[in-house]
Order: sequence, then C-alpha cells, then structure tokens
Amino acid sequence: MKTKIMITGGSGFLGCRLALFLKDKCDLLLPTHGELNICREEAVKAYVEEHRPDIVVHCAALSNTWYCEQHPEESHRVNVHGTVRIAKACKLTGAKLVFMSSDQVYNGSPLHGPLIEEDALTPVNVYGRHKLEAEQRALWNLPDAVGLRLTWMYDLPNSRLKLNSNLLVNLQRACDEGTAVRAATHEFRGVTNVWEVVRNIPKACSLPGGIYNFGSGNTLNSYELQLKVARLLGLPDPSEWILPDEERFSDQNRNLTMDCTAIASHGISFHDSLEGVKEALARPFRL
Repeated sequence: MKTKIMITGGSGFLGCRLALFLKDKCDLLLPTHGELNICREEAVKAYVEEHRPDIVVHCAALSNTWYCEQHPEESHRVNVHGTVRIAKACKLTGAKLVFMSSDQVYNGSPLHGPLIEEDALTPVNVYGRHKLEAEQRALWNLPDAVGLRLTWMYDLPNSRLKLNSNLLVNLQRACDEGTAVRAATHEFRGVTNVWEVVRNIPKACSLPGGIYNFGSGNTLNSYELQLKVARLLGLPDPSEWILPDEERFSDQNRNLTMDCTAIASHGISFHDSLEGVKEALARPFRL
C-alpha cells in the first residue's frame, strides 16, 4: 500500500513542484483552499480525520514578506494559527507533520557566518516573527513534527510551472527591461534551487522532531552573488546594471546564511548557492 501524503498549498511555488515529484510515488492528497481552509480549525480537523494521511507536508503560507508587513493580522492568522491547526489535526490522527519555516527567523541576528538552529533569534520583520512563533507552537502541540527553515528559492525563468519573484527571474526581468539592480554589499543569504528542496523533502519525513536549516549555504554578499549569477545566466555585462549598495545594512550586516550540519548528519545535503545555480542551468530538473 502506498504512503498517503497530504500537501497543503499544493498550487503554490513549492507545493505544485512537490506534487509533481510525488504523484507516482504515493497516494497524494491535494486539497484546494475551498476543501481545506487552514484558517478554520473545524474544517482542518474534519478533513484530516476523514482522509487520514500518513504524512502531512504543510506548504501553505503567506510568504511575501512585504505583504505580511502590511497585513500582520492576516499573516498571523495564516502563518501561525494555520500551522498550529494543522499540527493539532496531525496529533489527533497520528500523521507525521513536516512544515515549512524560513531563514527570515534569522533576520536581525548580530552574528556572523552560518547560523545554527540553536542560535538566539530576534526577527525584525513580521514574517520572521510569525514563522518563529509557528515553529514554537507547532512543536509544543506536536513534538515529533519537523520544521524546515528554507532559504529564498528559485526555479529557472523559463519554467512552465508557477514562478515566484526569485533571484533568477528578477535578474532576467531587470536585464530585459533595462533597469538597474541595487544589491547590498552588507547582506548575506543563501538561495536554493527549489528542486533540491523537493528532492530532499521525502528524506525530511524521516527526521526526528525538531527544527532544521534546510537549504544552500553561501559565503558571498548579495552584490557578489548577483553578479556571478547574472554571468552564469549569460546576461550582458552585469557590472553595468547591477550596482553595489553599500549603505543598506551598513550599521549591521544582514545575515541569513544557515549552517546545515544537522541535516547533513542525516544524509541530507544541498549545493552551495552558486554551485546550485550552475547545477540548475547545466541539468534542468525534468520529471
């Protein structure tokens, strides 16, 4: 009998790709928003009780950080309460829960270099605070749940699947439109090929309960990274339209880079950010 896996947010950037990857490997449940409104506790409980998934992969979220900043109540309702409701339903039925968190929980950290899961956290934006609260409350309700802190993800600009506003898409668009990009020299963050995340999520379902950094490392500042990625994309001389922004975050570096030693000990690995882009361009993921 195939494992029954339920994906929330199955029409989103990550969820739709995960659904394609798993469609022939398991018995898949892809509830629509109408079938499963995570903002309604009784609806979540009823759906999970009726369908009894073995594993729930919770991808549904409001992930636009600017939108969450402008709509904090809605962000809290979806990103915190929605995750807690899913965790409670999984506890009731015995389903394994894997839910998505974010490197934004590290936004505001004064530390340098790759950050570990145990580092003290004081997120400075609404999205980061809500993702941290969701982690804490989900694990309080369901200690064997697995939370994955994801980086900014991308797919190739020519993907036929839903695209987010990701680094590769943004650079291609800026080049096409002839607009300048200002990239911070005091910002450090990883970017991850979404297909690497997709391939590793089934392995994450076997992790012990807890929170895990889950994505590509990076040692370059955002300006250096964007220049190198633009060159890999074959775009015209990026030094002419990708400009260094030396003022932003000059008071304190913005560091979202993650140390993934914990998942590596369980046999899960990711390419470094730049190597990941090279790999994605050389070998585009095909189902």
